[in-house]
Amino acid sequence: MSSGDAASALRETRGPRKVPLSNPDRRREVLDAVLELLAEVGYERLTMDMVAQRARASKATLYQRWPSKARLAVAALEQHRPHITDHDTGCLVEDLRHLLISWLAGWTHLDRGLAIALLEGSRTDAELARLRRERLRRPLRQAAKAMLARARQRGEIPDGVDADLLLEMPLSLVLMQVLIEGAEPDRALVDRVVDRALAPLLGTPHEHRR
Repeated sequence: MSSGDAASALRETRGPRKVPLSNPDRRREVLDAVLELLAEVGYERLTMDMVAQRARASKATLYQRWPSKARLAVAALEQHRPHITDHDTGCLVEDLRHLLISWLAGWTHLDRGLAIALLEGSRTDAELARLRRERLRRPLRQAAKAMLARARQRGEIPDGVDADLLLEMPLSLVLMQVLIEGAEPDRALVDRVVDRALAPLLGTPHEHRR
């Protein structure tokens, strides 16, 4: 048996760790294991058994804390979610630039797999789809609605433009570029989307950038 196989076998034979999930560090450790597995195998193939083995936890304990796979996955994704900030720059284009940058600030090597797993799972798991809308998208939507309200007061939304779709557009473009085209989730991508798609639509010159 190779050293790698021996290490794997040792991990599988070790029992659950006797640290309660009320301990924040232990809870974070379990949720980190969920994130790793979601990125590796996707949502549909993820099982509580996998999580229990990876995190060295009792499956019964996991179910006691998170009654369903959807709730466990969303708890892990909430822990991983970046801190979204709403900054009033006095200009909708710049507000959205700031929002996109803060949204991508915490992007890690896991996020592409996590985003795909979430989309995949939401297609077949109604509970996951509901929790995604209620808990994962809420901070982003709240910030977007606040900046949209300010933009309306400033008269920045042209007549005939669907304001809700206007806010969805840069978010969708960034996701498409990252998930499908393999673009880097960085400031250069944000500037490209904002300056070459959003600003011309709103008639906002690039000189407004702050």
